[in-house]
Amino acid sequence: MMRGVLADTVSVLVVGIIALVGYVAILWVATAFFVWRDARRRSSSAMFQLLALLLGFVPPFLGALVYLVIRPPRTLDEDRALALEEQSLLDLENDARAMRPCPSCGKEIEADFIVCPYCRTQFARRCTACDRVLRLGWAVCPYCAEEVGHAPVGRVTRTG
Repeated sequence: MMRGVLADTVSVLVVGIIALVGYVAILWVATAFFVWRDARRRSSSAMFQLLALLLGFVPPFLGALVYLVIRPPRTLDEDRALALEEQSLLDLENDARAMRPCPSCGKEIEADFIVCPYCRTQFARRCTACDRVLRLGWAVCPYCAEEVGHAPVGRVTRTG
């Protein structure tokens, strides 16, 4: 009877050890797969991906920790998104026009506008000879010395 109980205990212990070894082996392979898949997401270099796969398998579980230290900080998708974001910010800076409020209505208009498109207040005029922007009070164009006379100050009315 004692021999039968001991045999049952040994067989249960052997089954438990086999299950534990199988679990650890599956965990080891899963960790290596995770390391390899993560390396593919973070680098397009085949050599780095192979190194990551070897690190995932060769020193069991310790290789995954080493990989976590040496892996690139961002994935390729994150790098692409960051590059697109930087490019869009640079495009916004290049397209940004100098803005100022209209002194009459207070709405934001471009700094080089001659007339406010909202309230039609005139800020400047163009020289008839050189087509440069002149302030309203100027009687002569400082760019080409053309006599321009004094323009009326106030709102522009549409004719025609």
